[in-house]
Amino acid sequence: MVSRILPCPALGRIRLACVEDAPVVLDLVNESIAANFRVSDLNDVIYLIENCILSICQLDANDDVVGFLAAKDHPLLPSVHPTAWEYYFWTKYKAIEMRARNTLFIHLLCWKPLYARELVDSLLKSMFMHDPYLQFIAMIRTVRSQPLLVPGQSRAEGSFKRLQAVEKGVPGEMLPALCVAERNEVSPRLRIRRAVEEDNDDIVPILERQTPRLQKIYGEFYISELISRHPESERVLLVCEHKELAVGVMCLNTQINFESLEESFDLSPFGGLRHSGCDIYRQLGTCPSTRDMASYLSLTNVMSMDRMAQMSMHIEQCVKRMQEVKFKKGYVENYPINADDFMDFGTDNPTSMIVNKESLSPPRTLVKQVVEDQSYLDMFDEDEEELEFDIINIDTDLLKVPKILTYDGLGRGLADSIMKILDETAKHKEVPAEDKPTRKEKRAVATTVQAAKQPSKLPEPHRFSGPSNAFLLELFAIHQDYDERYGFDMLEAAYELFPDRDYCILCLPSNHPPFPLLEHFTLVASYSTKVRFINETLYVAHVNSVRGEIAVRPGEASDMVFLNDILEHAPRANSLLDLFSSSLNSHRIDSFILLSQKQPIGMVILGSLEAGSSIRTQYKLASEPRAPRTDGTVLAGVMSPAFEPHARWYMRDVLRHSHYSSLFWICRLFARGDVSPNRNLMSLAGHMVPVTPRRSIPNISGNKCLDIVFQNDTTPFALWMMERPLTSLPKVTVNNSIVVVGASRTGLAFLEALIMGPASKYLTFTNITLVSEHGLPTVGECLKAAKTCVPQEGRYSDRYLRSVPFYYYVDFMTAVMTGIDRKTKCIQLKGGGVKFYDQLVLTCGHQHQHPEYLHEALEIVKEVEKGKPCERILMDNPEYQPDKVSLPPDPPENLMLINSILQAHICMRRLLRMMSDDKVTNRRLSEDNTVVVYGECVEAYNCLAALLELGLAPDKITFVEAFPPEDSSRLRVNCFNDETVDGRIQASIEKLGIRVLRRCTLAGWRQLDSRINAIHLMKPMQAVRLPCYAFFYYGLKAIDINAFKAINESGLVYDGGLVIGPEFETNDPNIYGAGPCCRYSRRLYADRLEHQYYCSEEVGEALATIFLDKLDPFVSADPKASRGNSELFPKYSASFISLKRSHGCFKVTNADTPGPSRRWQPVMKFESPIVQYSVLPGQLHYMKVRKPGPELPMEVQLCLPLQGHTLVTDKRGNFFRLHLNSLHCVDAITCLSKKSFCPELYSQLYGKHEAFFNHLLHRYQSNEIDDLFEFFKQPWMAAMYQETFSDLLKNINEQNVRLVRININFWNYPRVEVSIYVFCSPLV
Repeated sequence: MVSRILPCPALGRIRLACVEDAPVVLDLVNESIAANFRVSDLNDVIYLIENCILSICQLDANDDVVGFLAAKDHPLLPSVHPTAWEYYFWTKYKAIEMRARNTLFIHLLCWKPLYARELVDSLLKSMFMHDPYLQFIAMIRTVRSQPLLVPGQSRAEGSFKRLQAVEKGVPGEMLPALCVAERNEVSPRLRIRRAVEEDNDDIVPILERQTPRLQKIYGEFYISELISRHPESERVLLVCEHKELAVGVMCLNTQINFESLEESFDLSPFGGLRHSGCDIYRQLGTCPSTRDMASYLSLTNVMSMDRMAQMSMHIEQCVKRMQEVKFKKGYVENYPINADDFMDFGTDNPTSMIVNKESLSPPRTLVKQVVEDQSYLDMFDEDEEELEFDIINIDTDLLKVPKILTYDGLGRGLADSIMKILDETAKHKEVPAEDKPTRKEKRAVATTVQAAKQPSKLPEPHRFSGPSNAFLLELFAIHQDYDERYGFDMLEAAYELFPDRDYCILCLPSNHPPFPLLEHFTLVASYSTKVRFINETLYVAHVNSVRGEIAVRPGEASDMVFLNDILEHAPRANSLLDLFSSSLNSHRIDSFILLSQKQPIGMVILGSLEAGSSIRTQYKLASEPRAPRTDGTVLAGVMSPAFEPHARWYMRDVLRHSHYSSLFWICRLFARGDVSPNRNLMSLAGHMVPVTPRRSIPNISGNKCLDIVFQNDTTPFALWMMERPLTSLPKVTVNNSIVVVGASRTGLAFLEALIMGPASKYLTFTNITLVSEHGLPTVGECLKAAKTCVPQEGRYSDRYLRSVPFYYYVDFMTAVMTGIDRKTKCIQLKGGGVKFYDQLVLTCGHQHQHPEYLHEALEIVKEVEKGKPCERILMDNPEYQPDKVSLPPDPPENLMLINSILQAHICMRRLLRMMSDDKVTNRRLSEDNTVVVYGECVEAYNCLAALLELGLAPDKITFVEAFPPEDSSRLRVNCFNDETVDGRIQASIEKLGIRVLRRCTLAGWRQLDSRINAIHLMKPMQAVRLPCYAFFYYGLKAIDINAFKAINESGLVYDGGLVIGPEFETNDPNIYGAGPCCRYSRRLYADRLEHQYYCSEEVGEALATIFLDKLDPFVSADPKASRGNSELFPKYSASFISLKRSHGCFKVTNADTPGPSRRWQPVMKFESPIVQYSVLPGQLHYMKVRKPGPELPMEVQLCLPLQGHTLVTDKRGNFFRLHLNSLHCVDAITCLSKKSFCPELYSQLYGKHEAFFNHLLHRYQSNEIDDLFEFFKQPWMAAMYQETFSDLLKNINEQNVRLVRININFWNYPRVEVSIYVFCSPLV
């Protein structure tokens, strides 16, 4: 019988390798491969996947791994140091063209024997396409007895050219052989040429698919006409062709409106896109030295080497001519430029170009390059010590700009808007920490929104003169069947057409989706105060970045001259120079110089990471590094913004020169003094990956040695990291203008998921703005009473907010939204400002409002609910007009509305000031004139505890309990939903001596001057007049009145809340809503699934997932899309990252995606518990954890069937109630203790089976547990409180283990046996 040979499946896609692929890869390794690449077991494969620069898997049509390749930046030669391989190759193999930037080395290559050269070439071609600067892929062959990796497949290695080492006296066969695969052989570039008339028929369909308007406006032959009829035009058309067919086009132009660009963008880091010469110095009458001029030319414009010599020959002549310049009237020689004001240098000559002094000095210009995207307009503080939210240092002279530029009176006319300036007295006032503007990477200025008082002339933008040094990329398109990454070949050829120009610029709308060509450009900072280009972005690419040679080398003593110029105006410049000097003779500090064309363009100083174990414990990192002493920290980092496309490669090469495998950068965003962020010099953080902090869990293991590991740093800090595998991932920027209104928990979770989620390894959002009245809800130096006044809900504690780099990635606008202009896509702000958006996210939440909040409208609603006909016009009626919402009156001075810790801090400070000012007046605080707290909610009881913490006597506090509620339809249940807890708290209040008025309703107040003198209350049978010194009101809780006004008047549907759909979309496709302020459309029948019943953080993360699905180019690209008949890969879908969505690392899952074992839901369903922790009067610490959804009264819950078991302990007044559902899983916890406890500890009990806790139910029923507080703090419980415990359960389920018994022995503790039962379905 003859066996039939089945054909092997066709090759499929290529993706990044994961650790889970290691067993499959090991099966592909044969004896020859193992000998050549020194791979012996599974750990070797895992090491390669985790430590290689790039490791990829080739899949077949069935998505099975059939090939694997792992590459590093140094050869597999243990005797050659990774930093010395270049010299070794130059001397032994005469391979002088192989350099660190253009070469990678294979450390493992294996494939199924069924495949041959087709698979190997596919892997090599994918690597060449992934890195356009890669020219050589090499591997070292050292085993003479195994000449082939796969025996019998000599053709499989046909793409490699064999080079034999040459050494005197040693035969070549005895030396390692070098096998090199060149780009030209494996992945040849497309042919680039000038366009001709005959290309019209090929180019027009390509452009038609991208821009249909061109053909409609100019006809079908506009390409041919542009070439033949307009030869005088400065436009140049380039095409790339494949098989004699034009498949791509690029249109270049040299006509650039520099004046408009200078008004809208900060061009000073790029020399104004003009040739640097002597003319720019004439405006100020300065005469720089020859050395300064050369430094300016080399550091600011980073000129190409072929023209640097020509420019340097004329430097002396230029200086001589500048000394002879006679200045016109209106200019003063050596005019002093003060940092305290913006002044015009002259108006007599309207055509003159004015340049700011900071942009002329070479060191200052480079400092601005380090700052990258900072702007003068958002630096308001006179004392640089007070800059709490700086991330990157800037010139100290620029920190003293006192005037704040604002929009005012924009209305609906953008062109007629007038910029105004605040009163001169404003610059003498102290700016509170929460109102200080912030800066972030790749963004110039956060739009200021304060109301303008007096009109004034705008400061002139930086003006540059000299010949043009840039050309414009107008059009770019490639055929849909070809990879857009071939556009890099056209970009390289474009510089050959303009040999006298260094920069290529590109202008795009901010909402334009990213494409691969942008990875070679630098995003230019924009001036948000300009309205010429609304939501437009500018990109710049330097010729040395695209075509030059870059390298990294260790620092030398001769570099002090360059660093002295670079850091001349930087804060702590002397300290940084001393640090660099000490690194030259130190074994603990290393310094490296970043080079381009052998010119220094940056510097990096590294040191060992102190307290690495503690940092890894506090942040979501592996518990230990891959090797001892391989964690380094970046002490300083400087790089020219023109070379940002190579930032990750620079960091990769720095790792190659150092002994570190991971780099960290620590930035204390709220620190002051020497550790203040404005003291840090770091411009590489944007290319690192931010790390999320862990939950703060105390050490209960009983091991005192772990106290150092578990202890928290005194000052919270944000953390970034970079590892070798991350340096191979591209850094894609999304410039969509995303405006988030409201710093609620939902909004913060949305922002955190965008900037720190799984996509942060390769995706950066550069244009996110948070509009909030008080900015981030945290205070630098907060009163303890203020912290007590606000209950802690969710994970956003004050410490957590300080550990997340919100101020680095997000622009904060301390403003109030008053209107939404959906036509022009902008929001109107209180005081006359506007902010334009591409996507608007409304996460306003609910806050305690003024008692007169929508009083008339709410009365009409009540009457309609009682049966009165509604006289309003429906929205579908053509005569419908939105109602004008009237704002409530200004609140009295002593009316306190607290909704955040910042407002609590302000109100407590105001109360202390009132008490201090009124000591000698008749209306001072007394037993007859008390502080009144009104409300029936947990926040009201927190306020009582805060007032006692502030030092008020209990007899000077009156608590008015608004119970039963005014709404007769609401259940009459106390706010704790627990009679035991409520009874103890009421008893504590009475014991303290606080006056209590129950069953009262607020009827009004009597106001004297600007203060409430007395409040009027209504009881069931009488009216009460209560003298009032200060009034803390916790009554109505609803959406902010200004936000409601903006929503209602803009035509967005509002039905008891902003109406949204299943994916949080409103009736406007560019506006989204999430959080308690929203409700689902009635047609979804999801009243019991409203966001207000669920964890706000989980809702915000779900919204971020939806945004990533739409804006992430790697997720939106379908990796299984048809590739057509072309042999080339299409667009982003050929990238490795796009393939990760279905394989682990970058998996993005829709919450509403139906699965085989999940019932379909019309809206998303959330499962995280609702946690609330607070301090109540009498120093009672209260915590409540419950399952999401509408809460039923406890008495009703106990009457329902299948309610499980309730475990209650009450030892020494410490009340602990734990409820197990019918499946014996924890679904509710209530704690009330006289001692403080860690809420993060007990909240981890939710959702776990009672069997995890050593048969908790059985022990409780056997009377073996008398205090649940102490039971859950035993050392054997420590493992269950760690975040990695859920990973352990997942691994057990994947291994199909049904019963696991763990015996744990602790010192000084008896032996404890814990049985963990894990039930799972058998594997199919």
